[in-house]
Amino acid sequence: MKHKFTIYAMGQDSLTVELDGIKPIELKCIASHLKHFFDTDIDVLALNQSLTLFEKNCATRLDELHSFLATLEIEEALTPKRWELPVHYNGHDLEALAEKLKKTPEDLIELHQSHTYTIEGFGFLPGFFYIGSLPKALQIPRKSTPTLRVPKRSVAIAGTQTGIYPIESSGGWYVLGELAFDLFDPDVQPPVFVDVGDEVRFKAISSDKFELLRGQHLKGAQLQERLLCSK
Repeated sequence: MKHKFTIYAMGQDSLTVELDGIKPIELKCIASHLKHFFDTDIDVLALNQSLTLFEKNCATRLDELHSFLATLEIEEALTPKRWELPVHYNGHDLEALAEKLKKTPEDLIELHQSHTYTIEGFGFLPGFFYIGSLPKALQIPRKSTPTLRVPKRSVAIAGTQTGIYPIESSGGWYVLGELAFDLFDPDVQPPVFVDVGDEVRFKAISSDKFELLRGQHLKGAQLQERLLCSK
């Protein structure tokens, strides 16, 4: 493997592999190889250039895993999918955030939807996306006091990333708007079809368009077809 890595035993049943300079799409590939290594559908959490594995007694195979990763070759021709996510930019933090960043709400919306982003990992909540990286003009620290109730499907920013809340939760990110579709469905496998390394574009929609899309109740293959876009 061309990337330096370190493995930490987090307990008898969990390991964390930290990799230097790894791209999200490569992280996804390594996660797939690790499932083959353990010969089971282990739980793998990918986030911030690291993979955390959850498997009974996996710490007993630390040396074997180290040798496996040291000789692993990652394919070079990895092609991420690209998704276009429709957002109604009506978030309760939009105007206050625009004032903090010395911009108009319209400028903030235009900036946020003008870039192509990469899904860097999942965490905090099941199906919570960490999507980077924001334009420097939008980067801002988390709130000093979290909001107690952030609605599901909220599209929010903090630091260098955009996050999408899969369920209602407390949270310290600035909410810009609401996604028109649920990307997290705990009743299907996998519960999230968008994956680490995939690319994301955000598209502003009107309130009428938002209500129209919400009323379609798209799921599964139909939803994937609706959101998948060409390069």
